Amino acid sequence: MRKTFVGLLSVIIASNVIWGWLYFNKVDDQTNHVSSNTANKAVRVYELNGTGNMWDVSNYKIIVTPNQIQRGHASITFKGDPRSITDSNYYKLDVHEKDPDGNYGKVISHVATSHDGSITILNNDNLKNIGYVTSEYAYDELKKDRQNYASTFLRVTWNDNDGKLHSEDIYLTIENEIILE
Repeated sequence: MRKTFVGLLSVIIASNVIWGWLYFNKVDDQTNHVSSNTANKAVRVYELNGTGNMWDVSNYKIIVTPNQIQRGHASITFKGDPRSITDSNYYKLDVHEKDPDGNYGKVISHVATSHDGSITILNNDNLKNIGYVTSEYAYDELKKDRQNYASTFLRVTWNDNDGKLHSEDIYLTIENEIILE
């Protein structure tokens, strides 16, 4: 019941964000310089979640608008023994998507490191919301479809209290999808 409520609440929030963006970023059709053959007329929102052995990823969003794409807003939760990483001084988050040719490419990256102490992974705001990246369409971005976004994974790399480096790939699945024509 709680997952259903959180899912529905996420969809409502995402739709409000989209409508707000559309309202505040009205574009006159005559001043829109995007080529009519390549212009994406729909707004698409995908919310992805995933679970790994040591980490869970929730609420990762991909928002595709007629002129740009936004990725991010996920939260990441450590499922292991919290005492094993209390003195960690390094973590890295890399989000990868499959391109139209079937190759994976990095679309978001974040690194935190400390040389004089721990980075407090468990209380780090960057894991509660990894942030987001908004950009104009990159090369071949308009060729991507739902399947490309459904092939997204997040790689978490971190070291433990002993300095041993660990890495885990968490494959994400599309849990919610909104398409506004």
